[in-house]
Amino acid sequence: MSLAPYALIHGASWLAPGGEILPIPGFHEEWLAEHEDLADGSRNVCELVLRKRWISVALFSGGYLELMVPDRSSEDVRRELYRLLSRNASAWQRALVMAMDEEGYSVLFPPDAADAAALAAAIERKI
Repeated sequence: MSLAPYALIHGASWLAPGGEILPIPGFHEEWLAEHEDLADGSRNVCELVLRKRWISVALFSGGYLELMVPDRSSEDVRRELYRLLSRNASAWQRALVMAMDEEGYSVLFPPDAADAAALAAAIERKI
């Protein structure tokens, strides 16, 4: 299945740098075991997110979105999040952003993706 860059699909997927979307038909750990060639030795989601700087994306019913990112302060991560969230603003209602390099998380809403500066400020609001 070929998806448009930065497409937001229901269920789980990986967002690779540059916007490539890799759908996951089941759970991330199952995908890792089945795609060892792409996983670069990663045994779990956190390892892959940190090692490859991919973003774990999970869109649930009602527009609830979970995003696991390598960190929340790098320009590359913020750029990828902005592209994903701003291009799909009507598909999500609330997003939980979890950085794998620190404790806490951020909660985002569609207006937070109005522009890159708004998103940067929203990501810094840790809970």
